Amino acid sequence: MKIPQIKKKKIDAIDFISGISITDPYRWLEDAESLETKDWIGTQNSYTNSFLRNETFEMFSDELVGNFKTVDFSNPIFVRCKYFYKERQPDDDQFALYVKNGIDGNPVKLVDPNGMRGDNTVTIAFWSVSKTGKYLAYGLSQGGDEMAIMHIKDVDTGINLSEQIPRCRYSKVSWLPDDLGFFYTRNPWYGTVPKNEEHLHIKIYFHKIGENPENDELIFGKDRPKDEMLSLSISIDGRYLAISSARTWTENDIYIYDRDTKQTTPLVVGVSAKFSLKFLNDKIIIRTNYNANNFKIFSVPLSNLFSPIKEWEELIPERKYLLQSATATKSKIIATYLVNAHSKVEIFDHGGKEIGEISLPPYSSVAGISCNAEDDEFFYGVDSFTFPKITYRYSPSENKFEIYRKTDNPINPDNYIVKQEWCESKDGTKVPMFIFHRKDMSADKTNPAILYGYGGFAHIDTPKFMRNFVPWIKRGGIFAVANIRGNGEFGEKWHKGGIRENKQNSFDDFIAVAEHLIKYKYTDRDHLGILGGSNGGLLVSAVAIQRPDLVKAVCARVPLTDMIRFPKFGIASRWINEYGNPQIKEDLQKILKWSPYHNIKSGTEYPSFFFITASKDTRVDPLHARKMTAVLQSVNKKNRVLIFTEMEAGHGCGKPIKKIIESQAFLLTFFTQNLGLKI
Repeated sequence: MKIPQIKKKKIDAIDFISGISITDPYRWLEDAESLETKDWIGTQNSYTNSFLRNETFEMFSDELVGNFKTVDFSNPIFVRCKYFYKERQPDDDQFALYVKNGIDGNPVKLVDPNGMRGDNTVTIAFWSVSKTGKYLAYGLSQGGDEMAIMHIKDVDTGINLSEQIPRCRYSKVSWLPDDLGFFYTRNPWYGTVPKNEEHLHIKIYFHKIGENPENDELIFGKDRPKDEMLSLSISIDGRYLAISSARTWTENDIYIYDRDTKQTTPLVVGVSAKFSLKFLNDKIIIRTNYNANNFKIFSVPLSNLFSPIKEWEELIPERKYLLQSATATKSKIIATYLVNAHSKVEIFDHGGKEIGEISLPPYSSVAGISCNAEDDEFFYGVDSFTFPKITYRYSPSENKFEIYRKTDNPINPDNYIVKQEWCESKDGTKVPMFIFHRKDMSADKTNPAILYGYGGFAHIDTPKFMRNFVPWIKRGGIFAVANIRGNGEFGEKWHKGGIRENKQNSFDDFIAVAEHLIKYKYTDRDHLGILGGSNGGLLVSAVAIQRPDLVKAVCARVPLTDMIRFPKFGIASRWINEYGNPQIKEDLQKILKWSPYHNIKSGTEYPSFFFITASKDTRVDPLHARKMTAVLQSVNKKNRVLIFTEMEAGHGCGKPIKKIIESQAFLLTFFTQNLGLKI
């Protein structure tokens, strides 16, 4: 099948920003509702199907179906002897929500989105249990949309209350101790804010059980910045509500709402650092990177809650490795550290004294810790490249850890190896990577290899089990993960080293990792593919445009590519602190040097590209993938450029297993065709 003929407007769109002229030949593809764009999407999907939906695709699909036919589950959340958890059965597309009365009780299904809609795209977007376990607040979204409707269920009867709260995008919920109501975050009603800002303008409300949500009291958010990101937590006695307002991805303010006085008072405002807090009975503990790149923990008594930072007690000092997270039980603080991008868990008492360490397998990741401040029981999950998640339970009565749940492993870990290696980036910075492959692999330079990266928003890439890449690894393919700047594995300095004016460092780091794989004969240019999604899609697109000689194939999922117009769509205006503001000349000049869409040159032989996007993505508008595909198809005469648009799908929220399998089978087929994986 020939490359689809791309219609181009007779007159290119031209923007003049800060005296700089910028040509945009495919501006028309931004309009998803136009007949031209809809026709283009349909034609491109057919074009992609003609190359990728074949016997190899069917082979991968069948294998992936088998790999996903397993029970998957979350760590339980426990409240007053009730254990709440999500679980997906082997034949289900979505997770259902269950409760057990007691650790050995019989499971009762509370919410099951499977079958609620014919395409099985309804999903549980968030959920929160009341302090006594009487009520469950949960959000249902559908069709890939991240906006949800909140429902409230009586746990004992299984009956939903009459009230429903729309416009809840990953709503944060904090219940009062008496279960009479809760604080929550909500987006504005349609028509109350300018068009295209409906996913912004988040505010905090209070909902009283049994009352009309339209009358919910506004607690915080009036006349606040539209891009503000809010989260909340409540004290054990219910008096104080802590409000976190993220001004950027690197900084946040903390306010305290006092229910007795109805007053909101700043706790930390305008400080260039991140703060997260946890309420204990008589104090709060605060994890922060204030004067501590790797984070530390302060303690502040509730009796002196509004004391300045200089008076806070340093409970757990900064260490040489990153304090990734901290939570607390009735008598313990559980701290998860990252040592060269893999997990280490240490336990402290409430006074900050170290009392133990949880032994973990080499190159593994802690997949969440669930506990509460009123009990010493807790759960944690561990996984790695070679084994799927195992959930452990700490029993305070027996003072021991035991395996609570595990799932089948589709591979034999003894047949595979995980390494961590380091390379030197362009400016001399040492950059780590994980390399995962079969033990019997030979270093003959021709091994098909996929290099994955992200490189932004302080994202952390640790060793994770990936069922969707088992078919690749089993057949002798290499999978490598680059821990580059822009990520957060080594603290805020590592993050800031790959954003805004330093953004090129992310690309240089990734290039250095790719060159390392080639130098040490893991693979070569003709057998190396690169993969990334969202900001990672920007990463691999930029790298391939800058170094088309380096890789053979590129897969970019839901990518950003037009970095001049990105703030105009969805929630992307929140990302200006990460990339810079293209309306400011100094930022614009820097962005233009690496924006993938604006650096494609006619006459250059680029690698094969495969873009995967989604029609209802409200985070990264699919226009990025469409425009990038169009311009690459116009210049890339030798190597194929494909795009597949998933319909009734979003950035990832609620994607049913069958859609996950379809897109992954496409991806594996694309890399197999281009990199020569033996099947």
